[in-house]
Amino acid sequence: MYDRRSFLCHTALLALGAALPGALRAQTPTAPGRLLYGLPAGATGHKLASGALEILSKQLNTEYQLEIHEARNSQEASETVKGAPADGGTLLQVQSGSMVMHPNVYSSLNYDPLEDFTPLALLGDFPYSLTLGPAVPVSVVTLKHYLDWVAENPEYRDIGFSLHGSQAHLVSLVLARNKEIALRPQPYKAVKPLMHDLQTKSLAAAITVAGNNALLGGGQLRSLAVTGGQRIKGWPSTPTFAEEGVNDMDIIGWYGWFAPARLPDATAKDLRAKINAMQATAEFARLQQDLLLNQVSLEPPDIRERMRREIAIYGKMVRTYGISQIG
Repeated sequence: MYDRRSFLCHTALLALGAALPGALRAQTPTAPGRLLYGLPAGATGHKLASGALEILSKQLNTEYQLEIHEARNSQEASETVKGAPADGGTLLQVQSGSMVMHPNVYSSLNYDPLEDFTPLALLGDFPYSLTLGPAVPVSVVTLKHYLDWVAENPEYRDIGFSLHGSQAHLVSLVLARNKEIALRPQPYKAVKPLMHDLQTKSLAAAITVAGNNALLGGGQLRSLAVTGGQRIKGWPSTPTFAEEGVNDMDIIGWYGWFAPARLPDATAKDLRAKINAMQATAEFARLQQDLLLNQVSLEPPDIRERMRREIAIYGKMVRTYGISQIG
């Protein structure tokens, strides 16, 4: 018996088969493609990419191999895909900061997010979490309690985040400014050492991608508030920052897949059809649920427009909250 998700998956797969020319449907790839991702392995983005590629391979006969290119704060991956042949063989998975924060943070960027890539799909939106580790007493259960506790324990005023100039960095600055408390944002180069310091009580709190808490927290972490305009379905008891009286926290990240610019229309259409069919599967719905991702359905022009809008919004916020530029 089909449920609604299974019916949609079956319908999408049939539609995909009908949409592709017969010669294309009969082809078997002679070599796998490449999906490059510019952040370290082990966290939400890595699990998302691995899970999505497994669905594409098993259900849609589309083979891509994941490659992690984490050098220079994800810039190497973006530059590599920018320079790759525009034939669909090399794709890029991004966490949104590299497309909408980097233009505002780096004084010299060797790629243009709007001009050098062909948007294919967004694979999910996610909020950021104010995450506490076991250094903070379990009696601290609200944002106000946490801020009062930090005022009484100033040795724990550091608040961690992954990567200078990221959206998580911005969230930490907005919180400190709104609540007029001397939190000290501390950048980490990767998520795993950040989580390790939380778990070992070297760090009291951090701004994390919400999905990383369950994935890497080992049950020792808890969230006091999340960004965005509404609570997470999987965390109905966790309030938003706005509910806790913090303004300017409509900061939502996303994951997307892109190809090099000038990708032929037929190739782009074929790839989008396969990605859409993958996103309609029950397996992908479970993957999103596990990673606390919300489904996003935007056409390429709408993806570009969202990026253009967010670049402008974050540009103002970077200046307002004083994130220093990187040369």
